[in-house]
This record gives sequence, structure tokens and C-alpha cells, in this order.
Amino acid sequence: MTNTFQQGEHICSVFESEEEHLAIAAQYVASGLASGEQVLYVCQSNAAKERFRAALRGVGVDVAHVIKGGALIESTHAEAHLANNRFDCERMLTLLNEAVERALNGGFTGLRACGDMSWLLAEPEGAEQVVEYEALLNQFFRGVRACGMCLYDRRRLPPHLLDQALATHSSVLIDDHHRVNPFYRPFVVNGRSHATADDVSWKLSFLRRRA
Repeated sequence: MTNTFQQGEHICSVFESEEEHLAIAAQYVASGLASGEQVLYVCQSNAAKERFRAALRGVGVDVAHVIKGGALIESTHAEAHLANNRFDCERMLTLLNEAVERALNGGFTGLRACGDMSWLLAEPEGAEQVVEYEALLNQFFRGVRACGMCLYDRRRLPPHLLDQALATHSSVLIDDHHRVNPFYRPFVVNGRSHATADDVSWKLSFLRRRA
């Protein structure tokens, strides 16, 4: 994966194994670190942090150095998406805006955010706001010196959430190819997709043919 990611982008990646998840996240984060960005990585647990750190070391990142220097900030779902045991769209947008400001004030070229969306499996209070949140992130990232990637687990998340993910991200990463997302619908802010597994499979196959 080359560093084709630009500030202003909101990227969706649908992965099908833990190995693929870690490889995508590690390469995306490593390219941000190499560009002088501060990186915020949000994952499920402290154990997941350790697996991610191992993946970063595998692509040549001195993990201890970037953490000590403040270039890499790690967080868990409980600390970010699900603070106070619920999801709140406005709070998350505020969190990201403050993170961008801290990155710039700290001398970094911008912020690169990366989040695993598996917290949706627990169906926490406020989860119904996620479509609006993802849609608003496109506008948010266009207005700041930052980019963000949301990682969706195809094995575990239901088709309607995967379909909504494809509808609410302006670009998509699939098979190491990053491109404009033809399934992006910029005015989607609410409602529930009724997509089936076959619908999602067709869309992913279409994207792979275009890769």
C-alpha cells in the first residue's frame, strides 16, 4: 500500500481477517507517521493495542519512540467511542476536533485517525447515531488538516452496517488499492439500510474489479 491518503479524506476499509485488519492499520498509520502527522489509533482493548504495536514493528516503526514523542496516541473504545458507556456523535466530533488542534499545536503536520468499528457489535446506547456520525465526518475532515479511516469487520458486522459504511465514506481501500468510492452517498444522514449479504458481496466484488 502506497501513501495515497490525503488530508481531507474519510476512508472506509472492509477487512476479512485479523491479519488483514492489522496490516491495513499498520501501513496506514506508518505512512502518516512518516508524513509528520500525529496519529490517533482506536481499538477494542489493551490486548488489541499490543497486537497493533507488533504489526507496526513489522513495518519498521520504532513504536516506543513514536509513543514517547507523542506521534502515536492509542485509545480503546471505552475511552473514545463509548465513553460513559454510550456513543454520542457530537462528543466524538468534538474529541476529533480537539485532537486536530492538539496535533497542530504540537508541531505535527496534521492528524491521522484510525478506528476499528467493532464496538457496534455490542449495540450500545446511541449506536443508532453512527450513520449520521459517519456522514458528518466527510464534512469534518474536508475542513481540517486531518484524515480518517474506519475499519469494518466483514465477518462479524451485519450487512446493513457494512452497506451503510460504503454509503458514508468518500473513499475506500480494498485489496491495497485506495480510490474514490462510487457507492458514497453524501446526503445519507439517517435511516437503516436493508442490504443483504449478497448486496454487500456484489459491491465489494465491484470494487475489487475496479482495483
